[in-house]
Amino acid sequence: MSRRFKLIAVIGIVTFVVTALAAGAGATGNEAAQSKKLRIGLVLPDLSNLYIAGLRNGVQAQAKKGGHTVLVKGTSDPAGQSNAALAYIAAKVDVLIIDSIDGKGIIPAIKKANAAKIPVITIQSDVFGGVRAAFIAGREDLAGLYMGLAASDFCLGVNPCKIGIIEGIRADQSGAEENRAFREHVAKFPNIKIVGASETQYDPAKALNLATNLLTANPDLKFLYAWWDPGGNSAVKAIQAKGKLGKVGVASQNGDCIALGHVLAGRQTQTSAFFPDVIGSLAVTTAEDIAAGKTPPKVTGAGRVLPSLEAPVLSVDTPRAKAWLAGLASPPALVRADIMKRLKQAKSGKCT
Repeated sequence: MSRRFKLIAVIGIVTFVVTALAAGAGATGNEAAQSKKLRIGLVLPDLSNLYIAGLRNGVQAQAKKGGHTVLVKGTSDPAGQSNAALAYIAAKVDVLIIDSIDGKGIIPAIKKANAAKIPVITIQSDVFGGVRAAFIAGREDLAGLYMGLAASDFCLGVNPCKIGIIEGIRADQSGAEENRAFREHVAKFPNIKIVGASETQYDPAKALNLATNLLTANPDLKFLYAWWDPGGNSAVKAIQAKGKLGKVGVASQNGDCIALGHVLAGRQTQTSAFFPDVIGSLAVTTAEDIAAGKTPPKVTGAGRVLPSLEAPVLSVDTPRAKAWLAGLASPPALVRADIMKRLKQAKSGKCT
């Protein structure tokens, strides 16, 4: 498949998802004001991750509009997340919103919430058990496909094209789904060979060590795929230390300011941009609907069998990012302001 054809396909998919999201947002927005004031327990991974902080910000901003209270705990320790959820259950919050780092380890806490009749909304990463009222996320399989497309394009004419994978935590449902889609795509290309993959617990220092080891063990390595942008940043650092910037491709997920800066500078090939503020906002409006006795809409596909809402996912590579900044093309309307703000901040080099 040519790059031009793939670009058209990607834009078509994103437009479909954004249109569906806009329709869903319109259905819930008018009813939000009628919802009761809620106490929301929000359990997230480490808030130092820019993407995770964006989820929190989206929840807090939408909650403020409805006059709701948000209690927040951010940690990438599975036990810490479970303990936070249990503490919120004991405090009798009205709803739990969870982005779990361990889709199995959090199940006992979710079952406690079920027993206490506290609705559980999972965001970004679903879990493997317990009753969830809704799941809200961008399509991880699309993100993985986008990164796979970036890798297969980079590998054109290279045989063998060796790829290393910087994993997060395999028990993380969202990362596993993304990884599966990436692997399924690159497996279609006989010239591509995955030469190493290992967990890093989403620790950038471990990611840097893994990337360095992969590059050392495979001097002809051509591409590094990281499950998340801070891991991609570690990959860029390792490549730079080896004096191979531009010679080894990098793809990662989130679309944070640092990753976009690398993409604009040509240090990174691609990032799959998610919109955490949209996901956080949808989580709150969904909680309001549940409190009002309404059932969230159901999205089929990607193995999902519970009520779900999809947030957009956007593939950003160097040509596309530069075209958007130059005004030669335009991102989808619903996320245009957000991605353009990120790109301008990345171009300034002032990522916070």
